[in-house]
Amino acid sequence: MKKLILVRHVLTEDNELAKLSGHIDSKVSEEGKKQIEKITEFLKYEKIDRIYTTTSSRTKETVKNLANINSIEIQQSEDLQEISFGDFEGKDFKEIQKNYPDEFNKMIEQGYKYTYPNGESLIDCYERVSKGIEFILNETPEDNTILICSHAGTIRNILTYLISNTFEYHWNFKIDNASVSIVEVDNGFAVINKLNDTSFLK
Repeated sequence: MKKLILVRHVLTEDNELAKLSGHIDSKVSEEGKKQIEKITEFLKYEKIDRIYTTTSSRTKETVKNLANINSIEIQQSEDLQEISFGDFEGKDFKEIQKNYPDEFNKMIEQGYKYTYPNGESLIDCYERVSKGIEFILNETPEDNTILICSHAGTIRNILTYLISNTFEYHWNFKIDNASVSIVEVDNGFAVINKLNDTSFLK
């Protein structure tokens, strides 16, 4: 059995302003810095064998203390990046609706298939993340615990891939900032033991 601890990065300045930040970097907010302390305290006694993040500083910063506690070098995976919002990076939905009404309508109509201008579709992102998580699982020994710190869309993609091998349940999962979800994978079967836990932040 392999255990996945899926952590969404802490609050960023873009999160607080409801701005889209997929592949662009976004600074951890003051509230996010407090969340780092709480998430470190919550997970510091977990047996962790490997830690993966994306290339975004917000994911690395979220778990850097846990990496130090466990004397583990963080491995970065571009496959686990959030969806690329392309030309809409750094914008919020109100701005998109006002300045790009045709694109906004396409976004609503096309759903999963909608591709952000010079970016990705949700299906593109799902396929990329699926490849990334499969690679990690294949190279990880049995009975290891893997901590992955990434993004809301990435964690949704990992969960729906592991339980259904399809992107269609993507929006069935609520994934908050600094939340912890735990999945055990055994011979192709996945069991979700914890989902979107933020109780330790209170």
